[in-house]
Amino acid sequence: MRALLLLLLLVFVPRDTLAGAWARDEGELFIAAGGNFLLSEGARLPVHYDPTLYAEYGLSERVTVGMDLHTADAGRIGTIFLFASFPIGDTAADNKFAASLALGSRMDTNRGAETLMRGGLSWGRGLANGWLAVDATATYSTHSGTFRPKIDATWGHRWNDRWRTMTQLQTGQGFTDDYYAKIALSVIYDFSDHVKLHLGSVHAMTGDKGSALRLETWLTF
Repeated sequence: MRALLLLLLLVFVPRDTLAGAWARDEGELFIAAGGNFLLSEGARLPVHYDPTLYAEYGLSERVTVGMDLHTADAGRIGTIFLFASFPIGDTAADNKFAASLALGSRMDTNRGAETLMRGGLSWGRGLANGWLAVDATATYSTHSGTFRPKIDATWGHRWNDRWRTMTQLQTGQGFTDDYYAKIALSVIYDFSDHVKLHLGSVHAMTGDKGSALRLETWLTF
């Protein structure tokens, strides 16, 4: 049933997050959906409404598969990836590493569609009351024949059984070859083991330096 639900998502849902250093438990399905709202005046690049949908499924103890769907460049570009990630080395070690491979497509209102390929490496480390993570990817564009890098650095802190906070620095190269940097601050509330609400803000340090609030729902089955 869980595998069927993921398949339906892949087929019928027309979002940039990737599976990190921690593999999804076998048979577990995770879905995150949301977007930005209350944009600051003139905010278009690199912060816009940016609706996203992300899903990952623990195919086995060492393989996580999923989908990553998002828009960018003020809604002009839509991108979808199907990916697989797997741990590198000892999964019981304090420092965890993982690699990912993805195949996708980019839909550009000005250029049409093109095929994308993406490779990624992730590092993560659990703390007494939180975690640290760095996720790096390189996306190859068949249209331009170039690799575009992206690096996200995350620090999360758990305050109690219900509340967590997360600070993330997002950097990379956009499809118009511009380099961007954003900082995202958020609060995560656990309604239950299966439902979490993610509310925060995102601020651009490049481009028009716009900002917005962000709301996501995280579901685990």
